[in-house]
Amino acid sequence: MHDFRGSTVEDLNLPPAFSITPETPLEHALELSFERSYSYLPVISSRTRSLLGYLSAEQLQKTFSSPSPPRSTDDSQKGGLASATVRSFMHRFPKKQPFQKITPDTPLEELEEFFETGHDFAVITDGDRRFVLAVAVPEDLQNFVKRRPSISLGNV
Repeated sequence: MHDFRGSTVEDLNLPPAFSITPETPLEHALELSFERSYSYLPVISSRTRSLLGYLSAEQLQKTFSSPSPPRSTDDSQKGGLASATVRSFMHRFPKKQPFQKITPDTPLEELEEFFETGHDFAVITDGDRRFVLAVAVPEDLQNFVKRRPSISLGNV
């Protein structure tokens, strides 16, 4: 475990999150993921803006690289991935499972513990969990430690 010397999630200087809705065309989500080099895209409700789940870039790449069913030649009935939306491919967050709140003020030690419990990414929200601000991945913490050689392992 690292001693982050009082640093918080805000100190990671994460790029702002780009959220998509379940109605977003799957091809558009793939483009956004590549353009912005995002590993995870939060999926929010188009009506309430509440966090519903996520779509991973890895999943998008696999979906588009796997053989797809033959597409109709009739433009009025585009099939397969051409008409697919995020709704069919997103991972939904369980409604009954407690949601761990991670905000810009969360200490990096807490974020590190969150990742050590097996989570691949963290959705950073405001204190009221109304807005998705950013997405953090374990590599963000690793890069932070590399940029600050004074952060050491264990207690100092």
